[in-house]
Amino acid sequence: MAEIPWLSASFPAWCGSHGFSSLHRCALRVDAELGAGLHTEVTDWGYQVEAVEELPGQDSALQPGDVIIGIDGIQLLFLNESQLQETFGSHIRHGVEVILVTAAELRDAKEMEDEEMPEEPRDLANYELLHRSKSDTEHEATVRIPVGRATAWQLDEATAANIQSDLGIVSENFGLMARPLISDKGMESIVLTGLPSAIAKARPEVVNILNFYRGKDQSQNSEAQMSDIREQGSTSAATTAMELPSHVKDVRQFQYHDHTADIIVHSWGSSLAEALAQVCVGMFNYMTPLEKVDIVGSVDVHATGHDMLDLLYHLLDEFLYMFSTEMHICRCIEILAFDEQKFSISARGYGEKMDLKKHEQGTEIKAITMHMMKILDPKSMLTEEGRHMRQEEDTAMSEFPYEVYVLLDI
Repeated sequence: MAEIPWLSASFPAWCGSHGFSSLHRCALRVDAELGAGLHTEVTDWGYQVEAVEELPGQDSALQPGDVIIGIDGIQLLFLNESQLQETFGSHIRHGVEVILVTAAELRDAKEMEDEEMPEEPRDLANYELLHRSKSDTEHEATVRIPVGRATAWQLDEATAANIQSDLGIVSENFGLMARPLISDKGMESIVLTGLPSAIAKARPEVVNILNFYRGKDQSQNSEAQMSDIREQGSTSAATTAMELPSHVKDVRQFQYHDHTADIIVHSWGSSLAEALAQVCVGMFNYMTPLEKVDIVGSVDVHATGHDMLDLLYHLLDEFLYMFSTEMHICRCIEILAFDEQKFSISARGYGEKMDLKKHEQGTEIKAITMHMMKILDPKSMLTEEGRHMRQEEDTAMSEFPYEVYVLLDI
């Protein structure tokens, strides 16, 4: 079986001397009603399969004791539980390829890696990060910074090692975890996991690192892939438009407010779900006027948070990431599921791939921010400072009970 770069990078000693003899792949069978029929347990390496039900009838290669370490070419190794649920949940579908290794061999590999570790682990860049206690006021977050729009970098061994070293320094300096996200296509993004304040401070440094390596040899690969995406976008625009479900509204319930070098998107709706959908539409409209965007396809995203503001942040970040990796512009958005108690949301964006021959290139959105974020319901207003009673002066759209404000870094 072909070498998997991110697996080799995670277990260099084991792969250098043994290699994973139990490494195998299979297509996952997923039924609309029965699901995949798997009983799994969250581990540091991915989902460990505890039992396989008779239906829908999985490949015989998938057995109890296997660990799903990758899905659709995406690494699941060393993700926390929420990241694992998010990554696996956004890629699972009938026929998707999963990458498997037995739990027993992973344990042996970990033991070898531990033996290879220096005697003073506290000198390692990420030791303090991995053992620190969490803040009482901040909750850990995850942000993905793409290497470019709809691109993946094919890195040689030396460049990959240099990037890993640079990210280790970022992790140490800013007190978070910075790691490359590598799929079969190459390095797609840098993932930052840590407290939001640390991520905000580290982001400019990570962007500088990406800009530095963007000028290296792999930029040719990225540009070649960009050309492929542009051609795909042109083809997509020429296809027959899909019919928008009758219950999905193609409306514009948002406006913009200037804020120094940034922009505030202000949306409203008859429900909180509608206001959340509209603030996402407003973000896309700032990237390119949506009047020229046809509905020829859709993308699904899922987000979770520790509170409603955090959920809003991650919903927008998921759509922004989807644009950065797939160049999909959403003309309208449908909220598929929304749990206000568990702070979980699933959404579908209808539109098409960005095509510079057809779509006007607007302003690039660099990042979503929590600063000045507000959610108004009929009785209260939620901000970073907490929730308080809604005052008359807080209301901008009196005919709509829900309003949302988000500051975008441009």
